[in-house]
Amino acid sequence: MERNRRIRVLLVLESQGGSRRHVVDLIHGLDQSRFELALIYGTSRMDAQFVEGLDDLRRYAKLIPCDDLVRPISPKHELAALRQVRRVIRAFRPDVVHCHSSKAGIIGRLAAKREHVPLVFYTPHAYSFQAPEFGGRKRVVFVGLERWFSRHATTRTFNVSAGERDAALAERLDKPGKFRVIVNGIPDSPVPSRAEAREMLGLESLGVPAGAPVVGVTARMVEQKDPMTFARIAARVVAQRPDVHFCYVGDGPLEPQVAAWLAERGVADHVHLLGYRQDADDVVAAFNVYLLTSLYEGMPYSLIEALRAGVPIAATRVTGNDEVVCESASGVSASGKPASGAAANEKLANGALFPVGDDEAGAQAVLRLLGNPPSREQVRATYLERFTLDRMVAAIAGEYEGNGSVGGTNDVNAANKADQAGKTRSAA
Repeated sequence: MERNRRIRVLLVLESQGGSRRHVVDLIHGLDQSRFELALIYGTSRMDAQFVEGLDDLRRYAKLIPCDDLVRPISPKHELAALRQVRRVIRAFRPDVVHCHSSKAGIIGRLAAKREHVPLVFYTPHAYSFQAPEFGGRKRVVFVGLERWFSRHATTRTFNVSAGERDAALAERLDKPGKFRVIVNGIPDSPVPSRAEAREMLGLESLGVPAGAPVVGVTARMVEQKDPMTFARIAARVVAQRPDVHFCYVGDGPLEPQVAAWLAERGVADHVHLLGYRQDADDVVAAFNVYLLTSLYEGMPYSLIEALRAGVPIAATRVTGNDEVVCESASGVSASGKPASGAAANEKLANGALFPVGDDEAGAQAVLRLLGNPPSREQVRATYLERFTLDRMVAAIAGEYEGNGSVGGTNDVNAANKADQAGKTRSAA
């Protein structure tokens, strides 16, 4: 690599949501004097926030749409996408290719291998085989693909949580040194006050009293987020605490089902479905408790946004969630890993976890946090210690420049369990 020029980095992205946010934040955060950036992105699933930010993103990276980079399995589209990515690699001549999520990970890494790109990185944002709907032969196929591409076409995989890394090691995708935990981070931007955020949501016009406790979430209404469990928890809490209101910020295919269930149970006047909002990361400040009922996660941005706003969290005990939420006063995180540094202080307790789909336990977690909430400062301390954008960008930039920590992490808490898991897998 010529030392008198910027490092050329080609990012490949098909999915949206958290992976889109990660890539956009990374592009904005990387030093333009050190890196020349290009992004190939699929066009079939672009969300409104990504589309509206394209003009600004062009100031930081060369943008290349790829209509054939799609989620469904389609040999026709996949071959066309592979050809386009290879053409871009020949023209841009990247020093680094960094692929995000499974489909882009397969297409991008194969293209990079065939074009002999020196450094190839991959961020799964939760492996496909971790999803509950992937079972039997389908799961075997996806594990096999991830194993082959890790061993033959990847310099290093960046896992957004220790649990995700553990899943990779459990399936023997590759040796432990090929994985590094780099948790998601967001900028420490100012957030509105609770009163300002509630005004932004228009809660008063919905009949929510000014001082009423509000429990909310900002998430798509899709199967992975399990909005029906959110609704059932809301009904249980309202039955015990009629003063509490719930807000679901987000849209999706399950919205009619949830709305019908709430109306049937007679709690629609206490559970407000507010639809998609571009300012979701700001309005989270309106909540007294953040409630996430996901079936599985990688490292959810919404929880980090809640921490930044100082909002305590009730969430399902799944990979990613259990590395954000610290419910112990002993300095041990919810996932069982010893906390380190500031995380060893009981002031970092920031929420509660409950089993997937268990609306009774979820309701009890919400009620506990409403009755005895940690302070805003306690909750924000976790964010400041572990989840800032500067930490994430610095870790990835170091890898691009060849200065990464082999098998390392940008998060000490996540490293403890992940490194021990790696040793165990190797000895097995």
